[in-house]
Amino acid sequence: MASAALKVLSRASKKLIKPLSPTPLTQKLHKFSLIEQAQTHTYVPLGFFYSNNQLGALCNQPAQISKLLENSLSKNLVSYYPYAGHMKDNAEIDCNDKGVEFLNVHIDAPMSQVLNDQDCYVKDLIFPHGVAWENDSDYGLAVIQLTHFDCGGIAVSTCLSHKIGDACSGLQFSIDWATLTRDPNAKIIPPYYISDTIFPSPPSGPLESPVVPSILDGCTQKRYVFSSSKVSELRSSVASESQVKNPTPTEVLSALLFKCVAKAVTANTGSFVPSKLIQYADLRGMISPKLPPNSIGNVLSHFSTHISNEVDMNLPQIVSLMREEKELFRTRDNIKENAWALEILELAKGLPPQKKEFDEYTCSSVCKLPFYDVDFGWGKPMAATIATGPYNKLFNLMNYKDNGIEAFVMLDEQDMSVFERDEEFLEFASPYANYL
Repeated sequence: MASAALKVLSRASKKLIKPLSPTPLTQKLHKFSLIEQAQTHTYVPLGFFYSNNQLGALCNQPAQISKLLENSLSKNLVSYYPYAGHMKDNAEIDCNDKGVEFLNVHIDAPMSQVLNDQDCYVKDLIFPHGVAWENDSDYGLAVIQLTHFDCGGIAVSTCLSHKIGDACSGLQFSIDWATLTRDPNAKIIPPYYISDTIFPSPPSGPLESPVVPSILDGCTQKRYVFSSSKVSELRSSVASESQVKNPTPTEVLSALLFKCVAKAVTANTGSFVPSKLIQYADLRGMISPKLPPNSIGNVLSHFSTHISNEVDMNLPQIVSLMREEKELFRTRDNIKENAWALEILELAKGLPPQKKEFDEYTCSSVCKLPFYDVDFGWGKPMAATIATGPYNKLFNLMNYKDNGIEAFVMLDEQDMSVFERDEEFLEFASPYANYL
């Protein structure tokens, strides 16, 4: 829960923003892919902060800021029409121009207090309450929140249905929206909707209901920052001790998180359990023909690094095995042999789940995505963030200012209490950092 000292003072308005022009009849139905049919109706929650200095004279004109964003959002929805539609069933969307919900919120605090609070749930105040990562929601396929702070700064957050697209899709939506806010006459390249063209429904027909839940019960999130110098130090250390001479920031940080979290779990359970780190990968640039960067959909697969013995749970070994698995992944046909799609088809059979041989950890890195390109006309955001969630033993990595990297770690409270005191981890990570 967010700190009691911080609260939403008022929801000044709740509007339904419709596309500026009607969606053509030829685009009235948007079909879900197999991967999208398997997912529950969760949202991809992205947030962007802008200071009062960036807003200039607008910082004292919240109504004008809201109107500006509402008008450009309406224009953006002409291209992003599925988000303004209605989900008919688990197979398709009726693109009926129902609209997108736009909320105005005022928080009784300066922006710095929200950004710099160690409690990740405080920053979640910038997202629509009860929406981000939730399995069920009374809201539509997209919910936008404009948050005004006492200091005159603002945050703009988007919660876009994961049934339509992934984080790449959500960011592209935000970049195009920001472009239209900055320049109302800008020409936006229409997004390419992947729909069910790559991962079609099974031969037996669409899945009647989702098979992959989002579970948040009993979990807590902590935010850590790795400075660019600490990332370089860790990469050099791993390179000198492993077969991988050019480890990437994502490789070394995900390996460090995997090792230290598994160590915390082992301390609490009393014995080491064979473990694997699952890492998701965007296929847009890997499949042939390559998909355009503004492709909207869920085009993902994953690969795993397995550690069977506790003696192998060390950084050089983890990174070496991770690189091997990544190279194998790149040589695979990730459409016909898509690990995620194959798992979904097994789940859809409704058979009793098999006992897992490995304890599972997941890392999702969006470090290559340009979150700081979301410029509404006020410059690059002071900070970009994601909401808490969506399940246990998850690490989300994203860019941080000055070429650093931010990690959002989800664990149950017992494991987190051990992990957050790990000296090896804290040698490289700071529990939080001042944005302002």
